[in-house]
Amino acid sequence: MSKQTNESFNTSVKDQYKIDTNRLFRMPWTMSDNAMTWLEPTRKCNITCDACFTINDPNSQKTLAQIEDELETALRLRRCDAMLIAGGEPLTHPQIIDIVRLVSERNIKAQLVTNGVGITSDLLHELKMNGLYGITFHVDSHQARPDWTGKNETELNALRQYFADMVADEGGLVCAYNTTIFPDALRYVPDIIEWTCQNIKKVSVMTLIAERMLSPETPFDFYAADKKVDLSDMAFYTDMNYKNLTTLDIYTEVKKVLPDFEFCAYLGGTALCQSLKWAIGCRIGSTRNRYGNIGAKSMEIMQNFYHAWKGCYLAYAKPSLSRKGKLMFLFSLFDREIRKTGWNYFRQVLKNPFRFFEKLYVQTINILQPIDILPNGEQDNCDGCPNGTVWNKRLVRACHLDNYKYYGGPVHMIPKNQS
Repeated sequence: MSKQTNESFNTSVKDQYKIDTNRLFRMPWTMSDNAMTWLEPTRKCNITCDACFTINDPNSQKTLAQIEDELETALRLRRCDAMLIAGGEPLTHPQIIDIVRLVSERNIKAQLVTNGVGITSDLLHELKMNGLYGITFHVDSHQARPDWTGKNETELNALRQYFADMVADEGGLVCAYNTTIFPDALRYVPDIIEWTCQNIKKVSVMTLIAERMLSPETPFDFYAADKKVDLSDMAFYTDMNYKNLTTLDIYTEVKKVLPDFEFCAYLGGTALCQSLKWAIGCRIGSTRNRYGNIGAKSMEIMQNFYHAWKGCYLAYAKPSLSRKGKLMFLFSLFDREIRKTGWNYFRQVLKNPFRFFEKLYVQTINILQPIDILPNGEQDNCDGCPNGTVWNKRLVRACHLDNYKYYGGPVHMIPKNQS
């Protein structure tokens, strides 16, 4: 095994214990009972993203009947609050409005995951009229995007603003962002977070995803069952030898803007139970002022209450609820972190009584650390994967779907000196 890979792994393991997960609420999501599910109407895309895990297939468009069948299968296999309509690029499907309607008619939140290239105000309005609940834009500096290729993350905040303004003008929709962070983009994380905080009124969720790619330097041979396979044609393979970032790497950059930022919940790994695969933080503030975090106990109460009430775990809160941040202070009886946030707010009100009348919002900042390969070839995936999707009448992880499609099952890694 190469020195680089050993160092990358050792850093990843060591980083897990710099954030005490015992203070966080471990999300109780499972493959059969979750907050979200992943639906792919097509694997065709109109741009390229360096960190995409899906092969662009122009001939992969599914019929409405096929999509409805997959939707029914997913909902039979899994309780969920939201259906992530993704791909590929879902807006390339000519019946995307009908697809949104199919989801919303089943009382599931229809959340579109898109690069935004094909969105217009008119289309957004029509999608909303047919049941769209929210939209997640994937914007990052490693996309070949018309008129934006080569822009850094700070410059891309202008594009994020364009989308956020469009969604806000339509009204009543969740606006969220996914941004894949490569090593060369790490230094721009504070600018992304600053923009996010300034748009707390418009943006409900910002998710930062640590880049994960395979390269010729990866010291493993790959097998599907007992057959050795070549992954060099897969979307997640690159000739670049990127250093794997960790949740802690990105968290450190976030704290340059929000020194008091803390997580309240997480998903661990399938191999390393305390690895921060999904690290979730929730903030309370206004467009001008930032007061603090929601704590683990509040997240535990909200998730479990919602499950008892709705029969599934909460994925996205309505924008009308996100605008009622002051209601979160009611949890201060149970939640020490909320008490700290509340005291900070009331101290500021005493200094400036006009702050009492400002509207407070709740905003989520997530950091994701996808698949890690341990030195023995074992894969540390997200435990209770929120992105489960249908393959051959069963659920599999969306980030592994190409392995199932092209090799019939999961791909295993074996150190080269052992295979």
